[in-house]
Parts: sequence; C-alpha cells; structure tokens
Amino acid sequence: MNKLFSASELPPEPTVPRSLLRGVDSLWHWLADPRLLFWLALGLAAPIWLGLALPQLPGQLRSEPAAAERWLTASAETFGLWGPLLRTLGLFEVLQSPLVSVTLWMALWVLIVQLAHTTTAVLRWRRLHRLLEDSSLASGEAVPVLLSGPLWRWRGVFPATAQRLADVGESQLQSWAARVERRVVRLSAGPDQMALLSPTAEPASLLEERLLGVQGWPENLLRPLLPAALLLALCVPLASATLGHAFQPPPLLPGERSSDTTAGLLLEYLLLYPQPGVVGPVLRLTKGSHERLLPLAPSSSTIEGIHVDVQPGPPALLVHTVDGSAQLARPGQPGGTETVSLGFSNPGSEQVLLLPGYELGLRIIRQNSGSSAVAESTFSVEIFQGDTVAQRLTIQGSQIERIDTPAGLVLLGFVPIPMFQVQIYTTPGTWLLLPALLLAVAGAAGFRRKPLFLLAQLAPWPVERSVVVLQSNSPALLAELRQTLDSLETPPTLFAPTPQRPV
Repeated sequence: MNKLFSASELPPEPTVPRSLLRGVDSLWHWLADPRLLFWLALGLAAPIWLGLALPQLPGQLRSEPAAAERWLTASAETFGLWGPLLRTLGLFEVLQSPLVSVTLWMALWVLIVQLAHTTTAVLRWRRLHRLLEDSSLASGEAVPVLLSGPLWRWRGVFPATAQRLADVGESQLQSWAARVERRVVRLSAGPDQMALLSPTAEPASLLEERLLGVQGWPENLLRPLLPAALLLALCVPLASATLGHAFQPPPLLPGERSSDTTAGLLLEYLLLYPQPGVVGPVLRLTKGSHERLLPLAPSSSTIEGIHVDVQPGPPALLVHTVDGSAQLARPGQPGGTETVSLGFSNPGSEQVLLLPGYELGLRIIRQNSGSSAVAESTFSVEIFQGDTVAQRLTIQGSQIERIDTPAGLVLLGFVPIPMFQVQIYTTPGTWLLLPALLLAVAGAAGFRRKPLFLLAQLAPWPVERSVVVLQSNSPALLAELRQTLDSLETPPTLFAPTPQRPV
C-alpha cells in the first residue's frame, strides 16, 4: 500500500524472521510452478516406460527373498554390463523401486500444493467484489488486494470530479470486461487530505467511487479442476504400488495347471481337438463360477476385476503314441502315459523321455541354429538303447516318426507347440481414470485465457480535484485506463506504478 508512516506509526517488526518468511514464500511459489510438475512427470514416465520393456519380478516372489534374489540375478545377467545398473535403479520391479516411489510421493505433494494454490487463487478472486464495499480505510487509500500473482498499483490526482472520472472509467472498462461493478462508499478523510484542508477543519466523510472490471471469471473457477484431475490419476499408480497384486507362474506346458491363491484364479492349459489331427491350444481361466477361454496368442482379458495377459512362451514338444497306448514315461515317473509334454526354455536345453516297455530312451534337444521361428521350433532326437545311439531324428513340425525297437515298430507323434506365458495383476482404483479425464478436460478449459481485473478508486482531493487509485494484475489494462484519464487533462503523479507481489 502506498502510505507513508511517521516514526510513531511504523508497524511492529514481525515476530518471525523476514528471511524465513521469504524462504517459505519462495518454496511455495516453486512448488506451485506447473513446470515442476512437468519435470516430475518426465521423471515418472522414463522408468515406467523402461519397466514396460523389461521383465518384472513376479509378485509371488516378493515374499520369498531367496527366490527373488535368484530371479533378479538371472534377469540382470541377461543384460550384460547394463544389468547391475538396471537392477540398482529398481527397473526390474518398477512400482516398488525407491526412485519411482519417491517421485510418486513428491508428485502427490506437489499436486496437493498446486490444488491448494489454485483454490486459494479462486477464493481470493471471489473476494474481489467485496472490496467495493470495504470501508475500513480512509478515503484515497488503496484497498488491500491479495492475489496469487503480481499486482500493479498506481496513484494520481486529476482536476476533475470523482463522479466524472468514474463515468469515463466505467465506459472504458466496459470495452473489455465481461462484468463491471460500480459502488459509492462513504469514508473518512485521510491524513493526506486533512493536511491540505484548513487546520481548524473538522474531520469530514467523503464519498468514494469504486469500479471493478473482471474478465475470465468463469474460466478461473475451472482451474482447480486440473490439479484435482491429476491428483486422482496419480492415485492409480499409488494404489497399484501399495495395494496391487501381481502373479506370474512359470510357462505352462500343455495339460499343466497353476493357481493364484491370492486372487482365487485357476489356470489350465488345455488342448482341444476341433478336427481330427488338429490341436487347438487354449488357456482356461476359472474364478468361482466364472470361466473364460483364451487362445494361444498375445491377448488380454479381465475376469472379476483381475487382469490376465497371455502370450506364446518358449517352445514345447508334445510327444504321443499314435495308437493311444500308454508307453511313454518321464524319468522317475511310475507307470506310463500316452502323451507327454516337454518344455525347452532356452536354445540348447534338453529333455529325456523313456519307452519303458522297449528299454529305449529319447534324448530331445532344442536346436540353436538361428533366430527364426523355424529354428526356434527345431528339435534333435536321439534314440538310444543302453549307451548306444540307435536312431537320430530331426523334428521341424508336426510329424509322425517310426521308432525301431527289438519288439517291432512304434509310431510316435511329435507336435511342436509353444508354452503359455501368463501374467496376472490387479490395478485397484483404475475407475478413477474416467472422472480424472473429465475433470482434466474441464480444468484445461480454465487455462484458455488469463483472468484479468482492474479496481479503480476515485475520491475527492482538496481542492477541486480527485485522487485516483488503480490496481490490476495486468499492467497493460492499468496503462490503458491511465491514458484514458490522461486524455481529460494531464495530472501530477503522486506515485509511479510499481509491481507488488502480495504475501
């Protein structure tokens, strides 16, 4: 406020150190700066994007430190020199990594500050019209305008009546303002006015004209909706990190089952035969009375709020007897079966299959001859009796092979088929994304244009003059009104326009 105090009238020193007040004020404006939120968003997007491209620690291993350590070590080794760095940054378990957790909570705090900042700005704008009725100050004194941004003030004296100046000012405000309000307030004369009057004059009351022009008020009301929307959206990854559940079973072989006891979900790899000689692999999901079949192809599904992502896994080989006799067995398996599923997680890995009734064994090796899909599903089969290799085969597709045994020929069918790779997870709070999107659209509309205001006070000033006090958040609007009033007659200026930032 442009007021001079005598030594006896100086305000008392604040009890809080000014340096502390300036520090708190600077910290608040730094937290309320939208650019900080932008950099935090980048800090979140980068590790999350990398997490989507990297394998993530299965949720069931978090309660098994030894198994989790083995999994993390093996995953890091696959990335060579970069593996230890990726593990240190927590990119193999992104939502639980310290880097992402700290950034998430920092973004939450910043959004709370920005929501409070924009809400406070709206409330202060709502109080602007109350200043038209404020009679707590003397005539000619600038009423206290508190906004969350820079404020420009100017004070001068014009040789014209306050009513005439108010008429001119109102006409000028109507040229740009969406709403213009005008009031007349009775105030006591100020010290500067009394000094220009006769020393024997009694304190008098004066009528002060006040004008308020506002533009962009409806948009300003919408601005708090944008940080509120981002706050809602941020609750989704926070809820996933703290309340979410993830489960990733080992790749499933045909005929295998797995279950997620936490989610109550049963997984079964089934082989359907829609036509003779044609295998139709599907994954059956069962939760309570609900059941769903998923094909062996990259896909996603949701059953009772549980998300299931499936895709073909490493190659497997289905071996079966053509005549349906139970002559196949795994090492250590009692009895025989007509069909055996063998998984090969890596190139060069091998499995052993027995024909107990013929005292034969099959050593099956996944080939490592290239990166093509054909090479991935090529297997070498060695049939041995005792320590002697009696026969060698190459399996490149679904085929039937004749196996020579001392008791005669045995027909075996070989069907290369992928394993099922399954990932199960829950994302609590995803329903918040829809209201967050609606609020974000409405809040973004609030930033379509900057809200503007100009408050003018026009009061009698001895003798046969008027004092004018202008306050605005736009120096251009303040200068425009000054030029309009200057066109009447150039006045002497008491105070130059100075930018002020309310505390």
